[in-house]
Parts: sequence; structure tokens; C-alpha cells
Amino acid sequence: MSPVAALDAFLRARQLDAPSITGLVVALSAGPDSYALLCAAKHAASALDFRLRAVHVHHGLHPDADSWAMLAEQQAAAWQIPLQILRVQVPVQASIEDAARRARYDAIAALMSESEALLLAHHQDDQAETLLLRLMRGAGVQGLAAMREQSLWRSSNTQLPAMLRWRPWLGQSRQAITSWLSSISELPVVKDPANADPRFDRSLLRHQLLPLLQQRWPEASQLLARSSQQMAQQADALNELSDDLLQQLSGDGKTLDIPALNALSEASRQAVIARWLQRKGAPALPYRYWPRVKLELLQARADAQPQLAWAGWSLRRYRERLYLRHDELISELPAAINWPNPLEPIEWAGRLWSLNELCPHLNRNDQLLEMPWRIAPRVGGERLLIDSSCLKEASALKDQQRSVSLKNWCQEQSIPPWQRDRLICIWAGEIVVAVHLMTDEA
Repeated sequence: MSPVAALDAFLRARQLDAPSITGLVVALSAGPDSYALLCAAKHAASALDFRLRAVHVHHGLHPDADSWAMLAEQQAAAWQIPLQILRVQVPVQASIEDAARRARYDAIAALMSESEALLLAHHQDDQAETLLLRLMRGAGVQGLAAMREQSLWRSSNTQLPAMLRWRPWLGQSRQAITSWLSSISELPVVKDPANADPRFDRSLLRHQLLPLLQQRWPEASQLLARSSQQMAQQADALNELSDDLLQQLSGDGKTLDIPALNALSEASRQAVIARWLQRKGAPALPYRYWPRVKLELLQARADAQPQLAWAGWSLRRYRERLYLRHDELISELPAAINWPNPLEPIEWAGRLWSLNELCPHLNRNDQLLEMPWRIAPRVGGERLLIDSSCLKEASALKDQQRSVSLKNWCQEQSIPPWQRDRLICIWAGEIVVAVHLMTDEA
């Protein structure tokens, strides 16, 4: 099957299982693979009535980055395909490749609509390289599934929906794609020198290890890609089993029951927690951390409050429940704000505050409304008015028997200690009439 026929078959299948996707965005690096995908998409999109556009990400990491962007413009113009060039800044960190990938996908996700999918030109040889890389990192079954034909990218900006990524050419070899491209276009393509630099792991595999394997096993790339496909099937089956267990272990949908986790075999327990992290959008837990999960979290004293942190996230224990927190997203709460007219909604801390939502039982003629209202983060020592009947009797406004300390209320509501500084108090004069938890759980 030719590359264009493979793309056509892939897109026809997606029209059946993802009918809401009506637009395609080609990730165009201006290299041979992505340019070939652009050409093939021009043929397939028009025949299948998909909207089509392209995006080129300018990382600024190479001296020739400007000329690469210009070449991408020429390629898109040759096929009359709209192109957007995105300039991104890549943060300095240990793996520049990983940082560039994250910056690239985050930037693209910000411009995608929910009716679009991102088309990526990864092929069979890329898949073989990915499998070998992950083997060298000691990956498990989920990692060895390598790249999927369909996957989601969750941006670091949690306000953005997950971006759908499609890889229609995982069954196509690099040679087949290059040969097809040379038969339809003579435009130049980018030759990134990093792709031939043995200092990069993928380049070392591509130019030294894979050719050596192919001398002995000519179909090495195909066989390695087949192994990834089988791993993906096993990973999907494991996910289905883990999802069934998660329904039993996560009654509130946010936490896991620790006694129930401890009742599982070690293999099942690890699979369930790994799947839970995956569904919450957290990065995979490093292999060396799993013994710590068992010893420090699951087997801790019942009254202990341990935590285990990695990559900006943390697992925490409280009252026989396991919590997940995205620590890097915890923003500082703004200063208190006066609420001049509580009968009108007010915006604060990134949300709209409404009296109907906060105090649904409050009578609109209540004397509390004559007091000055304000919204403020908890500072400690507050008391919460807990009996709604108090709101109807002016004499009860200072009745301490009808209120409870916010600290005790948090304990009664099983609010973990690390969440309590995220409590927002709604004040009427010197009385806290309502509280709201600015949750930070994933």
C-alpha cells in the first residue's frame, strides 16, 4: 500500500470512529517525512472533505531555523495549504529534545480547535527506534507500546482540551515514503544535522545500530514495529482490567482506597495505580519509586500523612485514602476582596462567585445582607456558621453554639491538611457564612 493510500484508509476509518473531527493540521518540520505527509494530506483531505492546514514550529535552537521556516512556507505554498509558523522558547533542562517536544506540542495545542486532529509523519522506522530507546530505558509494557496511531496530548496549560494526535504511517517504511515523495515533488527539504549526530541517542540508533541489525535481519524495523503493536494490544488489555478495578477502588473518583489496594497482588496494585496516574494526566512514576509507594505510602501508619513527589506531582496519604496532587499548578491565592453587593456575582481568583451557589438557603431579606461582605482565603481561627436556621434569626448571629471552628469542620469533612490552606471563606461582617475549597487535586 502506497503512503497516500495508507493515509486515505486511515482517514476513512477515523471518519467512522471520530466523526466530530472535520479538520486536519499537519505538523510540518519541512523535513522529507512531514513534507511527504503534507503532500499526501492534500490528496486525501480534499477527497474526504477534511479542512486542511499546516503548522511549523520555530524552536530557535539551530542557526538555520529561519531558513527552515522559509522552506516550510515554500512547501505549503506549493500545495496551496495555509501555514502558521509558531515561535517557541525551549526551557533549558537536561534533555533538550524532550523540552523541545513539549514546547512544540504545547504551542500547537494552543491553536487547535476541538474539531481538528494533528497529523504526524512518524513511520515504521521511527517506531523501531522508539522501541529500542525505551528498551534501553528499562520501560515496561506501557512504554514498549511506543507510539500509538491515536493518542492525546495534554498541555501544561490545563485550561486547554487534550489535543488529538494521529499517526497514519506507522506501518510505512522511511524508504517507501521517501521514494513516493521523490516521484511527486522536486522541492528541497530540510536536512537537520542533528539527525546524523551520534551524540543524540536516536541518531546513534538510526545510523549505527539499526543498519547493523538489518545486515543480519533485513526486516528488523518491521519486526520491531510489530513487537510494539503487540505490546500496545497487551497494554490496552491491561488498561481495561485496571479500569474495572479502579471503579471498585475509587468511590469518589478522586482518591484510591488504601486497604483495598493492599489487598491486591503487587503486580495488580502497580497496574491499577499506574493506570490511575495515566488517566489523571500525570507522568509515569519512575521505576525506582514503586518500592517507596508500597513502604512509605501504602504501609504507613493509619494516622501518618506521607507524600512522594516526582516531576511536579505528588502522591499523598490521608485517612486510608491515596491522593494525587499536581504541585506545579498550585498558584498563590489572591488577597481578600470586598463584595459590595452579594446579590450580584463577583469575579475573584479566576472564577465567578454567586450567592445562590454559596448560600442557597439565605433569605433575600436577611439582616446578614446588610453587613459588609468579603471573600478571603482562610488564615486560621475562623468559625463557620453551620445551621442555616441561624440565617433567619438576628439574635442567633453571635450564637457560638450554632457555629464550629473551621479546623474542626475540616476534620469532620475529611479535608486533607495540605488542602486546608486552599479554603475560601465567605464573610458577612465577622461571620463566616460559607466556605469553598479551591481544590488542587488532579
